Formats: sequence, structure tokens, C-alpha cells
Amino acid sequence: MAKIVIPLSAFILPMKKKGKMWLVKMTLNNWIMIHGMRAGRMIANKRKHQIQAKIMPLVDQAMVDGLAPIGAKTKFKFDWYFPDRRTDLDNWTFTHKFIFDAFQASSVRGQVFMPNDNLNFVVATYDDFRGIDKDNPRVEIDWSQSHD
Repeated sequence: MAKIVIPLSAFILPMKKKGKMWLVKMTLNNWIMIHGMRAGRMIANKRKHQIQAKIMPLVDQAMVDGLAPIGAKTKFKFDWYFPDRRTDLDNWTFTHKFIFDAFQASSVRGQVFMPNDNLNFVVATYDDFRGIDKDNPRVEIDWSQSHD
């Protein structure tokens, strides 16, 4: 089974709220809030690219270190270690979108890490809350090919 670890800090971005800059978790609730703003789609797209830019170097380095590209009919398991209990699991799992888009945008020596995130490649996702880790909040992603 292949594996990559992404720190949850990859999903935390500076954002202006009420005239002050805050570090904001880009979870589903905040994503919905951004879409409700004027020019929300443009802002959301910028945030998505900022998050991808944090994930892609981790994927590229893993490929350099020998992690094989993702093939067809893959099942993904996400083990979540949160810094606290303030955000629900379903708000964090929304970040699959950012992760899969970063996987598709990552390549080393012309080899794309994940060609697509459609149903030909992603056939299942499983999420488990594994506990609190204040010192190292992260998502550990394992995957394997389905033999169905």
C-alpha cells in the first residue's frame, strides 16, 4: 500500500476578516463563506491554487523518493489527526478536492502522479478520525488498486 502525509497546515491560509488578517482553515464551511462573497469564485480559485502549491512539492518529493504514480481503480484511505476537536470530520474531508487536484498537477520527469480523479481512477474514499495531535496535525493518505 502506498502512502503520503500532508500536514494540515497546507490547508491554512491567511485571510482578511473584519479588517484583520487571520489564519483560516480552508474547510467546507469557510469555502461556502468565500463563495458567498463578491468575486467569491475568483477568490476561491486563488485559495485552491495556494493550497495545491503547498501540497505539490510534497508529492513531487515523494515521487523522487520512489513513490509510484497512482493507477486506475484506486481506493483511498484518509487518516486524520486534528490539532483540536473544533472542526468536524466532514468539514475536513471536503479537502479531498484540493488533494486530488494537487495529485493531478504533480509530475516528475514528465510522469504525472495521478492522471485523473474521475471514477476510472478514484473508486472509493474512506475517512477515519484517528485522534488529536497538537504537535503534528496531518492527514495520512494510503491507497491501493482495487481488484474488483
